[in-house]
Amino acid sequence: MTFQTIFETFQTLPNGTDAHQQLKNQCEQAILHSTHPLEHCALLLIYGFAKNYVLLYEDQAVTPDFSSKVKAQLSSYMHEINQALLTQDANQILNTLNDISKQYMQSSRIF
Repeated sequence: MTFQTIFETFQTLPNGTDAHQQLKNQCEQAILHSTHPLEHCALLLIYGFAKNYVLLYEDQAVTPDFSSKVKAQLSSYMHEINQALLTQDANQILNTLNDISKQYMQSSRIF
């Protein structure tokens, strides 16, 4: 399973903890089978975000607005990473991963 496939699947899932749990599991499996070293990094970053969401919110009721906001933020990150991975340019991929890390640290860090 590639990053792009995982991203496309995540976009089709309904908002909520189950989508993040599935994303986490798919990233974990893809890390084991990925042949592109920088894809490993991308998958690990998204895996961490999904894992945090599951740990923080699996036992809590969240509003549809909150769930939608989280999914939009994570989807945006995944879109940027996917676009960079498609270029197969290591510098662009690393710059994108660094940029997303900075964006996350400047965000509200809701996951």
